[in-house]
Amino acid sequence: MDVNPFRYTGPVSPRDLIGRDAETEQLQRTAEEGNNSRLVAPRRYGKTSLLRRLTDEVRTDGWEAVYVDFFGVVTLADVAQRIDRAYSRDLSRPVARWYDGLRRSLTGVQVGAAGVRAGVTVAPGTAALQDRLDLPMRVHAKHGRRVLIVFDEFQGVLTAQNDADALIRAEIQHHADVASYVFAGSHVGMMRQLFGDRRRAFYAQARELALPPLSDDETAAFLASRFRATGRDVGTALGPLLDVAAGHPQRTILLAHALWEQTEAGGAADEGTFTAGLAVTLTELLSEFQGVWSALPAGQRRVLVQVAENTAGLYAVGTAGRGGSVGTALTALVDRGEVVADAAGRTGHRVVDPLLALWLREGRPQAWPEA
Repeated sequence: MDVNPFRYTGPVSPRDLIGRDAETEQLQRTAEEGNNSRLVAPRRYGKTSLLRRLTDEVRTDGWEAVYVDFFGVVTLADVAQRIDRAYSRDLSRPVARWYDGLRRSLTGVQVGAAGVRAGVTVAPGTAALQDRLDLPMRVHAKHGRRVLIVFDEFQGVLTAQNDADALIRAEIQHHADVASYVFAGSHVGMMRQLFGDRRRAFYAQARELALPPLSDDETAAFLASRFRATGRDVGTALGPLLDVAAGHPQRTILLAHALWEQTEAGGAADEGTFTAGLAVTLTELLSEFQGVWSALPAGQRRVLVQVAENTAGLYAVGTAGRGGSVGTALTALVDRGEVVADAAGRTGHRVVDPLLALWLREGRPQAWPEA
């Protein structure tokens, strides 16, 4: 049985990553210089997949690489535990064996009677976090290896404690000779607060990299090869797919998945095939779109629609109405990651999710008509 080659429900492996060569090279070069990077991208824009590729690349150069996801942390103990688990999981085998012994002596560690990894917990307090933030120094002193540390969803540390960034900066600011950091996040507003506010500890402490949309040529080559490898031809559906997806990584793969399902084995897709797949996809996404819409106040809804329609400047009379000023609504939408600056449009912005934009332009239907 043929298996659909397009996986869209989570991060993809480095071999399934479309493009991003320049971004990977920049992040790696910055790390090799002993500098830190800040990667900001909307949700489902390929950030985690790119970071996986980056960690694979630096490991081939003899580095250790540790990926820490701070999504959902609520205390400093959570932050320390995420770091602890990441080191245990990601270090190379000989270094990991050394760390299994070391971690039992770290502040706040409690090991279950059986000594199993799942029984390790981290007690509250800054000391436990400080011990784990010091780990690159210990790794380098013991094994002579530099460490790349990825802190993903880094804005989550502010939930744990408002000055957690200051605690982290105090510990890692002397690591340039032994480690480099990539601070990544999908909440644009909170990441801006962390790195763009002079009052915050990480102000101007990392080189910014924002992920652009995928290029059409690299995307076309990837999709065509995957269709061909599974006995199908993307055919004349390729152009409409690229137009609708607008370089959005997850939406591109989602539409490709639906198109592949609509294409007969041994056959070629066409515009009709794409239209059918698009209708199926939009029907499946209706509840998601409605959830986004329902969560917005009236002023932000109006601005979001105008950005999606892209027919007039944002500051036309009546855009925001009683829901607030255009500027306030726009800033909130940018901070949420729903809208991003784009000089090509009349509004100077675009809706990040091209399928949400399509739904908005079509009048926010409660049901999508069948193809």
